Amino acid sequence: MLRVVSWGGRATPGIKWDRLAMSTRLRLFVALACLAAAAAPARAQSVAVVVNGQPILSSEIKSRAALIALAGGGKGGGVAAARDELIDEKLKVAEAKRYGMEASDAQVDAAFASIAQRTKLTPAQFTQAIGQRGVSAQTLKSRLKAEMTWAMLVRRKFAAQAAAREKTAIASAANRGGQIDNRAIQYTLRQVIFVLPKGATEAQVNQRRTEANAARARFPGCDQAVQFATSLRDVAVKEPVTRSSASLGKELNDNLSKVKLGSLTAPERGEQGLEMIAVCERKDIADDNILRRQAMDDTGGKELEEQAKKYLQQLKSRAIVQVLSQG
Repeated sequence: MLRVVSWGGRATPGIKWDRLAMSTRLRLFVALACLAAAAAPARAQSVAVVVNGQPILSSEIKSRAALIALAGGGKGGGVAAARDELIDEKLKVAEAKRYGMEASDAQVDAAFASIAQRTKLTPAQFTQAIGQRGVSAQTLKSRLKAEMTWAMLVRRKFAAQAAAREKTAIASAANRGGQIDNRAIQYTLRQVIFVLPKGATEAQVNQRRTEANAARARFPGCDQAVQFATSLRDVAVKEPVTRSSASLGKELNDNLSKVKLGSLTAPERGEQGLEMIAVCERKDIADDNILRRQAMDDTGGKELEEQAKKYLQQLKSRAIVQVLSQG
């Protein structure tokens, strides 16, 4: 059971709570928390929940509730849902850190920028837009970081099971080969990166985006890409790679299908800077990975999701959660 001690009201209804007597360790924690409250009362009053000794602030819960409402079209689960989600995230991130895993700030920033781009806004504009709905950029980034970190852990934790599922998927694909269209497109691609310094400001990002778009309009093609880059400031061109559309995500496939041969995709924020992809060649092929992916989607995804749920429940069963206020 999730061990919970609640102060100042009923425990959260979204999780099965047990009221247990405080252990010696928990009594010590509360005593230390009281001493901290005496030294910094304003800060102590803002702590709503403590998860295995890690605080969740009332302001975090309020902002997360606004994010849930925004994502759900205004039909979020309110404070209780936000509190439960934040408790889960504390457990997920802490467990991943035990294995030395954590999504980097650069990965999180790139994901945030990608979301902003899909809404046709710059990260700064997107930050302002969600801020007007009561959601801070940090709230969304915290959720992204937790999701990405948890996904990393789950993939590693259940790698053996995934390998077994893949063998089953291959066999299934072989048996169903005549039922699924395995046509794909083989791309030859080159990545062009407008490098950004670590911790680049929004003004620097916008300046580099302007430079990248200007270069994109003048791009001479894959064969002259390296020579072209030497005339630009801090631009890297990677070696050509060959990829099947079966191994690419739908969004990237859609983008690549719209790009003319020898041209570049629009710049997107990545770990190293603003990244564009040149389409050097495309041709039709037969790719049995499509059969494998179909079979994996039918069986593997649901199984992995169930494994992740069970894993989280195990973490909850060992957790100590103190609800200091109702948010």
